[in-house]
Amino acid sequence: MKLLKVLPLALIGLVAMPQANATDIKQNNINQCVTGAVKYKVADKSTATKLCNCTIDVRSKMTIGQMWEIESYAKDKKDPSGLPYVKTMQKDLQQCTKGLDLKQPQKPA
Repeated sequence: MKLLKVLPLALIGLVAMPQANATDIKQNNINQCVTGAVKYKVADKSTATKLCNCTIDVRSKMTIGQMWEIESYAKDKKDPSGLPYVKTMQKDLQQCTKGLDLKQPQKPA
């Protein structure tokens, strides 16, 4: 019961957070993606930045409910690829790679 009393306060705290924090989290994900893509020689920094900006943007549009549904499918050993929003997301992610020179990942030296 105590959790139910605290939960609204936690939600208000999340809403009251400055917008810069959300942007910083997104940018941090983009930076980590770029670092990984360059480290594993998938792309140069410029190409990796384009790819990562696009893919993180696509992923950021997924709702918490959609993430939970995909997790549930995984726990039940079911394939979520038939879900309509997963199909849309896969198409959007494929668009992120159009026109980019991407290589197979290589083990860093």
